[in-house]
Amino acid sequence: MKNSVKILAVIVLAALVFSGCTKDVEADFDCPASVVAGETFFVSNYSFNAYYYIWEFGDKSYVSSSAKYDDALAAVNGASFDSALDGLWGSSKEDYDYYVGQDPDPVYFKYAGEKKIILHAYSKNGKKSSHKTKYIKVLNPSSYTITSLELQKINMSSWDTGILSGEDPDIYFNIVDMNGSVLYTSTTKSNVSEYSLPVTWHFSQMLDYASNYYIRFYDKDDGIDSDDIMASCVFESSYLTPGSDSYTWQASSGTIKFTVGLDW
Repeated sequence: MKNSVKILAVIVLAALVFSGCTKDVEADFDCPASVVAGETFFVSNYSFNAYYYIWEFGDKSYVSSSAKYDDALAAVNGASFDSALDGLWGSSKEDYDYYVGQDPDPVYFKYAGEKKIILHAYSKNGKKSSHKTKYIKVLNPSSYTITSLELQKINMSSWDTGILSGEDPDIYFNIVDMNGSVLYTSTTKSNVSEYSLPVTWHFSQMLDYASNYYIRFYDKDDGIDSDDIMASCVFESSYLTPGSDSYTWQASSGTIKFTVGLDW
């Protein structure tokens, strides 16, 4: 009887080996329930019995320094990255960004909204697969800080020399809220000519992401002359991409152009 049991065990083991039996794959991962747009976060892979992974990040606003796009290989049954993505559950390659591998580097979403993250997990031989879907709420930031302003172009005819001023304008700017309150006044750059542009101011001014502002450039006149306004624009916070380190504002008329440095 014992010999029969041993023989049966050997037969079962051999059957498992030669059938290429693989354990069921279970895709699982963790991510924050909510983040601020532009804020980096991690996704952590907790899948079981899986060997290859493809992540889907919704709506094309996902960013990762380690993102692997069409040049990556999915290595599922030797398939190329493109062919491995064909027919993935609930998605198309045109609507999503992808990462191939176990854990992406820190990632972030540029824009607010509810985003879907899907993890596809595959067994080593590709015969078993599983997917997991989670949603993450991406919120708009409450504020940002302008850390610098580089004036690259301005209308040099929109000022006068003044009684005591030099031949070129002495330029400063104000940041003004929609109620007309001046929030920031820069230092003055003296005798700025078109040949000395760009000129840069370094400072720190926190602004409300939900609000808009005026940025007004002046030529400072000494003595009895009043300062001449050289240019004014409405600076809309919604123009900014959360997490970006700079933004360039340019008038459609081409008369003014400047770049602000940003901190979130």
